[in-house]
Amino acid sequence: MLILAGFAFSAKGSHITGGEMYYTFVEIVNGQYRYNVTMKLLQRCASGRVFPNPAIISIFDLTSYTRVTDLNVNISLNETISITDPDPCISNPPDVCYEVAYYNFTVLLPMTANGYIIASQVNFRINGINNLIPGSGNVGATYTAHIPGYVMSNGHPENQSARFSGSDLVVVCARNQFNYSFGAEDGDGDQLRYSFCSAYASTGEGGSPMPTGPPPFPEVVYSSPPFDASAPLGMAVQVDPVTGLISGIAPDQGIYVVTVCVEEIRDGVVIAIQRKDIQIHVADCEVAAAALLPEYMLCKTSQTISLSNLSNSPLINTTEWQFIDAAGNILHVSNTPVGTFTFPGTGLFTVKLVINRNQPCSDSTTALVRVYPGFFPDFSSAGICINKPTQFTD
Repeated sequence: MLILAGFAFSAKGSHITGGEMYYTFVEIVNGQYRYNVTMKLLQRCASGRVFPNPAIISIFDLTSYTRVTDLNVNISLNETISITDPDPCISNPPDVCYEVAYYNFTVLLPMTANGYIIASQVNFRINGINNLIPGSGNVGATYTAHIPGYVMSNGHPENQSARFSGSDLVVVCARNQFNYSFGAEDGDGDQLRYSFCSAYASTGEGGSPMPTGPPPFPEVVYSSPPFDASAPLGMAVQVDPVTGLISGIAPDQGIYVVTVCVEEIRDGVVIAIQRKDIQIHVADCEVAAAALLPEYMLCKTSQTISLSNLSNSPLINTTEWQFIDAAGNILHVSNTPVGTFTFPGTGLFTVKLVINRNQPCSDSTTALVRVYPGFFPDFSSAGICINKPTQFTD
């Protein structure tokens, strides 16, 4: 087994922008379980920072939180990834480039009923994170992976962790629709379930890496609503619990910490939880897209709706609106920037928006319109006197 042999680090610590851990069971050796483990760290290109080398990897008992060992692990591989051919339908696209460091190591662990948690911390995030409280640049990050014990895994701790397989390269434009895959693969075929979860802070402060403190790990403090652990990008962005796809309308320009947890479910039991933590840069750019809310409601005094494309891209040359009834009949077509229509009756209708038809950057979308005017809530009251009962009548 690797052991911690002492620490010597660069004085210029790294501001990491994301990370994750994953592992694969290899074999049983004299009753102990051998796992190949990888920690992956990312930082922005040309940041002037360096990755910790070596990094300190700590292993704890998953139930008692007892420290099992600390490992001193060097970088195994460096690479640079970037978007070299940006989408021509995005105006003013940002540069997206990451330096990536991989720390590969093997660990031999005794079988245990409780399982293990592998953890490593970096002492600082970058400054000016929009969904965390001020001073978040002085808060670090902790990256983890769970190895199940034989009780939780129904007697089979020979687990391969879920491994996030989506690209780290994505352009997210402020107040525009976007998709970002946090989907994962599982070599054991376990069911996977995704959710937003709280980002971990580091367990200590200081300019040099140090062993991670024992669980439970501290969590970052999110700024006031609409941001929290379950809505790190606001209420207009969700993660699909089945696919891990993040989608919705991006918040304002800035930097946002996003953490996704994926549960590994075997025989109906959650045996492990793996996490990916990354800082998403929401850029000042525009996507040429047909973008509407999922549905609209008319329920007061009007049966007339006026809609605008939620995308304001200068690459949008033509706009077409179609208003369609429940039978699929097109009731009205308009080529104006704002689509306006008075529905002939009540019920469910569909509006379709098409941009740049038969041109580059063409796109379309539909939304549901509920037309139910005529609802007028009203009530009267009687007996309004201090310390006396008041009666309200519908």
